Amino acid sequence: SPSFPQDLGGAPYLDRYVYRVIPEPSTLLAELLTEGVDVYLQPTTDQFPRIEGEDHLELLTFPFRDYAFVAWNTRRPQLADARVRRAITLATDRARIVEAILGERGSVANSGVPPFHWAHDPGLVDSLAYDPAEAERLLEEAGWTDVSGDGVREGPDGIRLEITITYNVGNQQRQEIAEIMQAQLGEVGISVRPEAVEWASLVERITDPDRRDFDGVVLAWVSGFRVDDSSLFHSSSREAPYGWAGLEDAELDQLLDTLQLVLDREQALPLWDQYQQRVMDLQPFTYFYFRDRAAGLNRRLRDVDMDPRGEWVSIAQWWIPEDERRGAPRVARRE
Repeated sequence: SPSFPQDLGGAPYLDRYVYRVIPEPSTLLAELLTEGVDVYLQPTTDQFPRIEGEDHLELLTFPFRDYAFVAWNTRRPQLADARVRRAITLATDRARIVEAILGERGSVANSGVPPFHWAHDPGLVDSLAYDPAEAERLLEEAGWTDVSGDGVREGPDGIRLEITITYNVGNQQRQEIAEIMQAQLGEVGISVRPEAVEWASLVERITDPDRRDFDGVVLAWVSGFRVDDSSLFHSSSREAPYGWAGLEDAELDQLLDTLQLVLDREQALPLWDQYQQRVMDLQPFTYFYFRDRAAGLNRRLRDVDMDPRGEWVSIAQWWIPEDERRGAPRVARRE
């Protein structure tokens, strides 16, 4: 067929598919269980056991490029010192949080370079692991002590080490991150107030350069295959929409500028290692995890492959045995 040149792989096995948008996760699960849809993209974690418990279904998981983090507004006086930001990460038991939220379906993140990426530095795996004693040492070194004895540290100018961690209403995982950080950071003298905000309002608060009305915000980001964090961390992006952290660091700028010019991977690797280490030193974000993506599948659908490129990478090879066909395969996801 001219529409599907052989040089590009030829015609797909399926004649068509129907894509349905169903906002409610419980409705989506019911559709998958009753064979109303053949594929349910990104089911919620609590639905995994139900999908795995059905003989006619399977749960497909695969590593992906999105990661969760808390972005720190370094323009705030209580967050301006990198030692304070490193102390926050050290005082947060990220490994335990990731295990509680994701189980084995994800990994602790230490930068925005995915674990499967060629530039990922495996040497960062244990960097800034949970160490509240070291967190307290760093806070003392940076001049934050509990002078009043009320359990909250104060800086040399009398500012209390109080921060608000904001997240969007309805996102359970981000709420859990903020609430666990509230408990754990309180143990080292940092007062945290979780704050739920409607998504539209949150976006305006964190992206408008004239506002930046936040201390920390729980977000997610999808890394490209060509990783470039310039819009997040380069000083030229400080007042741009994604310049949440507001960093101004000459060394980081130079690395971000250079990394995109060195195409040879062998030559680029040392620079990528330096870059990831510099991000660890500055801690503009407290990185939490790279989350595996999942899909619930009806077993009648064969040869489904999904990988970091996305859910649709192998759709041309999907097929259904003739004796199990009931019409076109139907696909649904949450929005």
